[in-house]
Amino acid sequence: MNQRGEIIKDILIGLGTLGAIVIVGTIAPNIFGVLNKSGFTKKKYNPGRFTERIKYLRRRNLIAVKDNPDGTLTVELSERGRKFFLKYNLDDISVKPMKRWDGKWRFVMFDIPDKFKKASNALRNKLKDMGFYQFQKSIWVHPYPVRDEIEFVCNVFNVREYVNVGEISKLDDEEMLRSRWRLS
Repeated sequence: MNQRGEIIKDILIGLGTLGAIVIVGTIAPNIFGVLNKSGFTKKKYNPGRFTERIKYLRRRNLIAVKDNPDGTLTVELSERGRKFFLKYNLDDISVKPMKRWDGKWRFVMFDIPDKFKKASNALRNKLKDMGFYQFQKSIWVHPYPVRDEIEFVCNVFNVREYVNVGEISKLDDEEMLRSRWRLS
């Protein structure tokens, strides 16, 4: 991703994480300082480029800027911006390995109607990206806790009602799965 894309991604994630930001004075220089000081990113950007990206996001209706009676401005994600925020967070989501495996297998099972084929394919691709093993066509397995991550992914794709997550402690052909993740 180029720096322009990185700036946009960081702004959206920053606003999505912080909610809204209240700033004093003109939008350009102050938002740069507030977002950098907020700690949402370790990167430092050129204030001019950062300001250009803020204006770009505002023109594309990804952020909303409101004048407050006290002379401050509130900058927050628009509804469209929230969708972009979820997309960027979705790109970064992963399953955290445990220090010591608890011996349980986590399953994600789904039966998504054909009218949601794009969402079904997107979910399948995301499960692959997250390191799941395709056990059967719509049954995926992972050795580490995944409930929160799957909840988030399903909500982004709007398919939560068609997806089940479960745990099992014993499985036939477990050795193949253990070797895949190098579990003892």
